[in-house]
Amino acid sequence: MVARDDSVIRGSLIASLIFLVLSLALNFFLWQSSNTQSQEATAAKAQYQTVQGNLRTLETQASRMKAMLGVGGFTQAEIDEMKQNTSSDPEMQAIEEQFTKDMSYFGSDVEAQNQNYPALPEYLVNAIRDRNVQYRTAREEATKIRNDADADVLVARKQQEAAETARDELDKKMVKMEEDFKNDRDKMNKDKEDTRDQLAKTVLEFNQFRTKATDETNRLSQRARQLQGTIDTQKLELNRYRADKFETTQGEIRYVIRGGNITNINLGSADELRPGVTFGVIDGDETRLQDAKVKATIQVTSILGPHLAQARVVARPEIRNPIIPGDKVYSPFWAPGRVVKIALAGDIDVDGDSRADNDAIKGQIEAAGAEVAAEITASGVVTGNLDASIRFLVVGEPLIPPGSEMTDAQARQVAAMGSVKAKAAELGLTVIPAWKLQNYLRTLDDTLTTPLGSAAKASDFPPESANGINFSRLPTDISDIYRRQTEGMQQGGEVTDILRP
Repeated sequence: MVARDDSVIRGSLIASLIFLVLSLALNFFLWQSSNTQSQEATAAKAQYQTVQGNLRTLETQASRMKAMLGVGGFTQAEIDEMKQNTSSDPEMQAIEEQFTKDMSYFGSDVEAQNQNYPALPEYLVNAIRDRNVQYRTAREEATKIRNDADADVLVARKQQEAAETARDELDKKMVKMEEDFKNDRDKMNKDKEDTRDQLAKTVLEFNQFRTKATDETNRLSQRARQLQGTIDTQKLELNRYRADKFETTQGEIRYVIRGGNITNINLGSADELRPGVTFGVIDGDETRLQDAKVKATIQVTSILGPHLAQARVVARPEIRNPIIPGDKVYSPFWAPGRVVKIALAGDIDVDGDSRADNDAIKGQIEAAGAEVAAEITASGVVTGNLDASIRFLVVGEPLIPPGSEMTDAQARQVAAMGSVKAKAAELGLTVIPAWKLQNYLRTLDDTLTTPLGSAAKASDFPPESANGINFSRLPTDISDIYRRQTEGMQQGGEVTDILRP
């Protein structure tokens, strides 16, 4: 049983080996067969690719040949490629080189797609035709230039003949001018000798005249100095006379209404007087206005006639010197038929607050009927016309606070005001200080009222008792008549109070 099993196993093994050997032989046969087929397929594929490459080359060559013959067209890149690349086909390379050479006959204006053999003959024919036209045109222009040149040569020959004729005439004139020049030179030499003699004579006469002129100049200079001294003296005298003549009274009191508060004056509409003008009253026996004392102040209230006006007393005279008929009246800010002109110089302080009041003074002057015709700043700059027609020149002093020293700028202002005063004296103007102008300007509407603000003084507000009694008015046993006579009394150029209408 065991022996039979071993034989079976061995038989199986042998059969397996035989089967394995047969399998190996079959596999080897199949492998060899498939390898041969693979090599044949590779060779066929390579041959196919070669044929395809040749076919594409032939198609490319055919396409280029068609384009060369006018079927289709080339791009500029393709033409440049044919110029640079080397084809594997010598014949095609030669054809492409010849094509690019032939296409170079086209101009730059012909696009690459229009460059081909069929278009080349027409282009060359047109080019030849254009060249023929250009040649014909150039030949015509050459003929015209030749004809013009012949004409210019003819004209030039005529001009040459004319120039030769003119040259001959000029030669003749030159000969004559040389003769004239010789004669003129001889005459000039003779004139020069005569002139030298005349010059010597003139120099001698001039020296004599200069000596005489020097003596006459010295004499006239001495006379001029004498006359200048006389002129200066007469100018001063004229200014004095002119000032005295200007300052004269303008009217007089006709009569005084009972009570002494209303007066009539001999000025009216014919004198161009207007209500509101304020006059100072001066005694009729005064001879010089500048030395006279103003004893009262009146203000015109109404015009009654050509030479009659009514005025009220705004500042009474003293009891011992009342207003009487015949007294003279005068106003520095009024003149018949004209406007009084005033000039302001420097910084003018009228209320004692160390600040300039020029603007306020200008308003007061214009309100009084006068005109500010010129203004001079503290540094001497003149605005307006500073001439002899100005009545008053009001000069202000530098505003120096109490206790302080004068600065350089203030010193220059003082010097400038001195120059202004000298100019005013030369023009004959009346120079007055600010306080005098303020006294002239005291009217009912402004400066007679009590000043307030920085210009207020303690004397403007007298002390009162606990019961409100003003002790400055005591005693109270003074007669009412005397009190009325002393209130509002004129004191020189100032008014103690105002009389209310």
